[in-house]
Amino acid sequence: MTRPKTTRKRPAAKGRMTAVSLAVLTGIGSVSAGSLPDTTVPQSCGVQLKSHNHSAAHLDEVRKLGVKFVRRGFIWQSVEKKLGVYDFSEYDRLMKDCKERGLSVLGCIAFSNPLYGTVLEARGREGYAKFAAALASRYKDYDVMWEIWNEPNTRTFWGKHGMHNSEQYAEEYVALVKVVAPAMHKANPDCIVVGGAVSGVWSASYAWMGYCFQKGVLKSGIDAWSLHPYSTKCPEDYLEAYAKVREMMAAAGTKKMPLLNSERGYPIGKAEGYAGGDPKLSREYQAWHFVRQYMVDLLCDIRLTSWYEWSGREGFSLVEGDNRPTPAYTACKFMIEQLDGYRLDKRIPLDSPRDFVLRFVHKNGGQKLVAWTSPPPGESPDKAATHAVRIPVRATGALKAYKLYGEQDTVEARNGAITLMLTGAPQYVVVKD
Repeated sequence: MTRPKTTRKRPAAKGRMTAVSLAVLTGIGSVSAGSLPDTTVPQSCGVQLKSHNHSAAHLDEVRKLGVKFVRRGFIWQSVEKKLGVYDFSEYDRLMKDCKERGLSVLGCIAFSNPLYGTVLEARGREGYAKFAAALASRYKDYDVMWEIWNEPNTRTFWGKHGMHNSEQYAEEYVALVKVVAPAMHKANPDCIVVGGAVSGVWSASYAWMGYCFQKGVLKSGIDAWSLHPYSTKCPEDYLEAYAKVREMMAAAGTKKMPLLNSERGYPIGKAEGYAGGDPKLSREYQAWHFVRQYMVDLLCDIRLTSWYEWSGREGFSLVEGDNRPTPAYTACKFMIEQLDGYRLDKRIPLDSPRDFVLRFVHKNGGQKLVAWTSPPPGESPDKAATHAVRIPVRATGALKAYKLYGEQDTVEARNGAITLMLTGAPQYVVVKD
């Protein structure tokens, strides 16, 4: 989707997480719903595609990277150009190409259709629901989830008739979801329907979600709720954001609604939404953030992480020009190579809440650590202070270690621990092959 121009430059929430927030984040892997992605690496890791980069050739390149799903808009008015007549040929090709390459799909159902008017009115909602039900039925044999709209809390995508994050927008969106979700499940009882696609995590978007929850969206038939956690400077700020959303859900009477991160990227240079720091190092920061975003999402039991985007002109791309890989691409590829088939086991406690050491385990007995540090809440990536930490391990001798892009190193295990120099760049340590 085209990025909105109004919701990125919001201050990140600051302060320590409450005890309730920390409790909400416990129980990794405790939530399941239908065919939501498994959290074994890299099953829940994906990337956004658009109309200019969803060809079979592009999908071949996506598969080579190693991610397991793509997010793509399913544009209603491009399918139903004549009243009651659907032409799914473009999406039939996309779905077939994805299935052949082992790629799952998050289909964002967008937007109104001039043949029906706006979804603010009953006729438009009913037309959208019929289209969504047709998608659910037609692609019932594919590994796909369906997201209702994109960023409905913004004027950019919901309409110019009101204000961002207003109660009015929430009431209108919930009215749509309450018609669409039941229609989709009637057409295909096994389909996964996702609500939200909320732009930003800050006070105003929390208010909008609160309106939606109060008006019953969580009990409308949706199977998951998705966020676009823009308006933060670094992925570690998501911990507080995700906990806040879960607390709000619990207060509304829904404790186990899965969360998805269905769109988030970090741009380079001084592009809109830049996280700060030296622009000359922005590609390096972007690579850090790709890996750290996925790691934090796994830590928070987020069932899907979709990087924005595969290629484009907004500074978020994993590939540029003629499929030229960015540092973020290289970091992603090596992350997947290192952790393929591994599951997050635990976060190893350290003195600072902004230091992260995650232990991953493989069903065959392998153990690996992913370690990095992060800046204080709400600060830019250059504020992450390099420092040494001592990490307990059940190993002795020289252990293989790898830097962000795959450069090999070693670290010595002595007296039941290793000492690592943490930076903003994630690094990997093989504790047990």
